[in-house]
Amino acid sequence: MRRRISKSQYLRGLQCLKSLWLHNFQPQLRAPLGPGLRHILDQGHKVGELARRLYPDGFLIQAEDIAQALEQTRAALRGNAQALFEPAFLYQEVLVRPDILVKAEDCWDLIEVKASTEIKEEHVPDVAVQRYVLEGAGLPVRKACLLRLDPGYVRRGEIDLKRMFQLEDLGDQSAMALIETPSHLRDMRAALALPTVPEIEIGAQCTRPHDCDFMGHCWRHVPKYSVYNLHRARFEQIAELRQRGVMRIEDIPEGTKLSEAQRIQVRCAKTRKPHLDRQSVRKCLAELKWPLYFLDFETINPAIPPFDGLRPHQPVPFQASLHVEDAPKGTLRHLEYLAEPGPDPRPGLVDFLVKEIGSEGSIVVYNAGFEGGRLAELAACYPAHEKALLDMKSRLWDLIVPFRKHYFYHPDFEGRASMKAVLPALAPAMSYERLEIKNGEMAFLAYEALMDGSIAGEEARRTLTALKVYCGQDTLGMVEVLKALQQQAQ
Repeated sequence: MRRRISKSQYLRGLQCLKSLWLHNFQPQLRAPLGPGLRHILDQGHKVGELARRLYPDGFLIQAEDIAQALEQTRAALRGNAQALFEPAFLYQEVLVRPDILVKAEDCWDLIEVKASTEIKEEHVPDVAVQRYVLEGAGLPVRKACLLRLDPGYVRRGEIDLKRMFQLEDLGDQSAMALIETPSHLRDMRAALALPTVPEIEIGAQCTRPHDCDFMGHCWRHVPKYSVYNLHRARFEQIAELRQRGVMRIEDIPEGTKLSEAQRIQVRCAKTRKPHLDRQSVRKCLAELKWPLYFLDFETINPAIPPFDGLRPHQPVPFQASLHVEDAPKGTLRHLEYLAEPGPDPRPGLVDFLVKEIGSEGSIVVYNAGFEGGRLAELAACYPAHEKALLDMKSRLWDLIVPFRKHYFYHPDFEGRASMKAVLPALAPAMSYERLEIKNGEMAFLAYEALMDGSIAGEEARRTLTALKVYCGQDTLGMVEVLKALQQQAQ
């Protein structure tokens, strides 16, 4: 008897047949669903529910039991339904439940809803396998479409669904994927018929198009710091090293073709000594002008714009930490802003920035592209402060540059340049592990929980305090990292 394959399993099998086999036969090895991924799925569900409002005559197939869902779908089709939500179709033991089907004369339009603002490569086989099953089950399909969020839509008042969503016909793009679907299904069934897990080496498929939830199992033999951490290494380069029996960075042999950044990384791993290009570091530091403003934002990134002036998935800064040093080696002072959950946090944040950041001096950030982008967006939304905000953007000084360009590299960076990698190496006394909120993902999840009322009372007060501590650590961490860099440059 054939094992049933769902659409999600089909897409999993396209990414990796080993993952498909483990999903079916050893699901206990899967990593639990993390809060970040759960949040992404929740946003997808909310977008899907909104999309249904575009088809007010639609009928939802609610049954979760497959046999019942199939029967409800058949009944709805016999009843001359004009639109169906999550109908069930089975063909050759392949099960799909399209997001939306819309009647088009004697045919149907298949509509897959995505919370993204662009067509992604993986969307094409997603739509293709659904069309394959629908047509195989006897339902004529006129078009296979993707309904996605329009990146150019800006909210003004109530959400305008017809403008926020954009319908794309994927017919031409999915034609080849449709032709290849039977072949892929044969490969998947052959893999599922194996008595033991397929022998597939770890590689690019482990993270593309998504991080596989069996990575913890498949990568258990890989050390925490290995050739897979080699700076910007292609998987072909890593595969060549693995074929030579090399797993650890420090075991990469002399003469291996490497980029300059990779050579620095390997040398530091072997010697356990930092690399310093003192002249380049000094050149970077010479650009600093006091007073220094160490700035960090925390943001939420909602798929559905919650406030006027926002696009889908536009980051919304709700918090800022600011450490100020008026003169070299001068007294440090800390200022902060955290919006009360509920109203639009941006007006208060803009007032805070304009009041506390003077018209002169460098604004030190870590990864200027992010903070610069937020300042530009705020300037566009608040024209009364546009000049001041754009002036701030022009004065950003990016602390990540000396590390990203490997002017200074410490073996404990392990191929990374993020604050989470650099700070523990240069200021070991400062650790995010002791904090209640340890990273940006935890911060935005906490603030969204405050916004929707999931947490309240004493827990809410505790969370607000934890948010302030975390964001303050980011800017104080920049202060300490800059000090360490200045000492190295002496």
